[in-house]
Amino acid sequence: MNDPFAYQSAHRRMAWLLRLSTATNVVLGLCLVGVSGALTVLMPLKEVRPALITLKGAEDQIIHIEPLEKGAAGFELLLEAMARRYVKNLLEIDDATQGPRFREAFAMTTQSYYKKFRDERIESKAIQEALDSGLTREILIESAAKVSENKGIYTYAVDFVQVDRRRGVEVERKPLRAYLAMTTAPSSVAAPQRYDNPLGIVVQDLTLKEKRPTP
Repeated sequence: MNDPFAYQSAHRRMAWLLRLSTATNVVLGLCLVGVSGALTVLMPLKEVRPALITLKGAEDQIIHIEPLEKGAAGFELLLEAMARRYVKNLLEIDDATQGPRFREAFAMTTQSYYKKFRDERIESKAIQEALDSGLTREILIESAAKVSENKGIYTYAVDFVQVDRRRGVEVERKPLRAYLAMTTAPSSVAAPQRYDNPLGIVVQDLTLKEKRPTP
């Protein structure tokens, strides 16, 4: 014999299961939102610009750059890497790459040392005369190490080999050492230059010495 209340009982069971499913989905959704928020806090974005404040708007705005701090992870390794790159960019002579290398090097050069380098190497026509004679100078970096630190000034020694070629023929190979006085300093630049030196590392001076041959 058919139960006249069977349909109503089944309907009530289905309605109860639907409500239970809806409640479960809502709880799971809230949990996912909470977990996503926690992960966002615990796992920062991969791209980090620790020293740059960007502004939206016209390209003629002035951007203020705060320097990288000493306590930042890998601070001294970064200084070493920048010392290596700076020596190569500043001292190589090659007509094809001269402009881009100088722009990168000068972006992390103090005004006083830039003036000294410009007077000795650019205004004197020393670099241009070398290029006109067909000379290219390659800088082969061998090592770099911190020598000292005093009141925020870091002295690094960069050992390298200077290889001169004239019209493709090697004419001189000389082992040298560059001493760089480096520091970090805030600066203000126009918007188009905001990525030239975003870490605020600057070179105050560079001196060259010939390395004595190893006995």
